[in-house]
Amino acid sequence: MSMNIEPVVIITGASRGIGRRLALDCARYGLAVVVNYRSDETAAADVVEEIRSADGLACAVRADVSDEHEAGRLVDACIAQFGRLGCVINNAGAGVIRTIDALDGAAFRQTLNANLLSAFYVSRAAIPHLKQKGGRLIFMSSGAAHIGGRVSAAYAASKAGMEGLMRYYALYLRDNRITANAIAPLLIETDMLAGMDLPPPSDLPLGRMGRPDEIWPAVRMIIETEYLTGQTIHLNAGRYMT
Repeated sequence: MSMNIEPVVIITGASRGIGRRLALDCARYGLAVVVNYRSDETAAADVVEEIRSADGLACAVRADVSDEHEAGRLVDACIAQFGRLGCVINNAGAGVIRTIDALDGAAFRQTLNANLLSAFYVSRAAIPHLKQKGGRLIFMSSGAAHIGGRVSAAYAASKAGMEGLMRYYALYLRDNRITANAIAPLLIETDMLAGMDLPPPSDLPLGRMGRPDEIWPAVRMIIETEYLTGQTIHLNAGRYMT
């Protein structure tokens, strides 16, 4: 393990899907994990219990991070529990399937709040603590930011905005030894894909969709590499190439 940051991570939306998997992987790596959730207290408690049963450190914090006050409270809870912070993984988000005709302003704003504003609120609250010894901001984007995707215009726009936010932070926080990077998975097996019109496995580059556990190697590289910032790492088995 090679870390130049405080060994504490906040993961938003960590009670299920990619966030849950990353919470377990971060704990195995040696990080204390703040498991953020919005409503499913039981699922978040299960993640914490699994981490603690393997002698890891974790706590669950309920907060709707699309709300500015609650995002700040999440970071305050981390500092109260562990006294420091080294990494934030902005993973919380929503992706409700909407056609162009069915997408209205209310649904668009709701998606922006869940995916983009949440990342801004949590990052802004975390940055003063990260500045103390440097740290990592990680944004869970999506291939939809680059190819449009199959969810909605709001989802694609919110993820593209997230990557713009990431690049701004990478530029203006570099003197504080804070790196900012994004990971853009595509077609990962989570409940978000339920009900979506997906291509058959035979049409995918590896003949299958991605797994949540395949995100961790990219996260680990970001954590360990101080020289990496302002980048989007694409995880899609070559379905979209940069």
